[in-house]
Parts: sequence; C-alpha cells; structure tokens
Amino acid sequence: MTRTGLIPVGVVFRRLSRLVVLKGEVMPRLGATLYSADGKAVGYVSDIFGKVGGFYVVMRLTGEESKVDIGEKLYLSSGEEGVSTPVYG
Repeated sequence: MTRTGLIPVGVVFRRLSRLVVLKGEVMPRLGATLYSADGKAVGYVSDIFGKVGGFYVVMRLTGEESKVDIGEKLYLSSGEEGVSTPVYG
C-alpha cells in the first residue's frame, strides 16, 4: 500500500505491551486496521475514549513482529470503511 492511500489517525502516545494508545486526529471505527507509514498493517482499533475534541485511540497489535514507537504516526486506509462521523448531542 502506498502512503498516498493512507489517512493519518493519530500519533503513538503510550505503549503497553500489546496495546498502543494514540492521541487521535481522525476518529476511526472500532475494528479498523491501522497501518505504519510504510503501509504495513500493525494492528486494529480496539477502543476509543475521551472527549470528541481530544480523544484517544487504543490499538491492539496484531503480530509479534509489529513494532511501533512513541511519536510515530499511524494511518487508516482511505479505501477502508473506517472513519466514523462523531455524533454530537
């Protein structure tokens, strides 16, 4: 997958064993696959928490070889139905 087909979801904020917490930029759907900058699938969205204006995304790593670093930006495929529209009210 090329980087042009990727939508930035957020930046890695914390790493807890097999879970990664991202400071969210775009709200993904639960279960959406997240990718590194080189287009490799690294995990899936397992939870979202916080306020709409400042939320966090929890990603579960999918493979033993999946590695992400604090400060790294992760992405959602633009062809995947993964971005949700926030509901206000």
